[in-house]
Amino acid sequence: MADTTVKKQIVEKIKDSNNILVTVNSNPSVDELSAALGITLLINKLNKHGTAVFSGAVPPAIEFLQPEKTFENTVDSLRDFIIALDKEKADHLRYKVVDDMVKIFITPYRTTISDKDLDFSQGDYNVEFVLAIGVRSSEDLDKALESHGRILHDATVAAVSLGEASNLGGIEWVDTAASSYSEMMAGLAEALKSDKALLDEQIATALLTGIVAATERFSNDKTSSDVMTTAAQLMAAGANQQLIAIKLEEG
Repeated sequence: MADTTVKKQIVEKIKDSNNILVTVNSNPSVDELSAALGITLLINKLNKHGTAVFSGAVPPAIEFLQPEKTFENTVDSLRDFIIALDKEKADHLRYKVVDDMVKIFITPYRTTISDKDLDFSQGDYNVEFVLAIGVRSSEDLDKALESHGRILHDATVAAVSLGEASNLGGIEWVDTAASSYSEMMAGLAEALKSDKALLDEQIATALLTGIVAATERFSNDKTSSDVMTTAAQLMAAGANQQLIAIKLEEG
């Protein structure tokens, strides 16, 4: 399937989904982590609920990107929390945000309600779309997802690869000409924009970090005119190439 057709499929799935999981393999590179971080920030900028899961140790080279503010090391936040009550006892329900609390108000119907009437439980994983970056198989997934195959079974999965296609099923986006996953995610960001640009300094810096790492500061055979154009666009959006080079060198 042509690259543009697959990318369009992914764009449509992102636009049609509210809860999106971005995941990487169990031993991701700086490029893969930077790509996951950047695209998750962008998904949230679309007013979606994007969650990036990575349970491993973050490389020192990308600590300046503040990955701890984006990555979660478990999938717990992807589950609904359910409060159940006999429908015969409830007239109507509403909620109100008071300071830092969400208060749920249940108006009883010809009865009284106490905590003994309520049942609390964990619901299913609330994920509609999974973007798997550099994941070749279900065995290659981040450890946090190892025992949660149901997520991949219930959601549409798009596997992003620079080489061979994965066996995850679903949508397969393979681009052997791209320098990096971050370059692919920059292309996805471009395809997702509508009347206004989505790239900001934080997103652009994350994606350029992955590109600089993968191309070894534009010095190896992965460097192409296309990736140079992408890098220029990211710098125009606010990415600081000099800072990135310094941090990667320190890391």
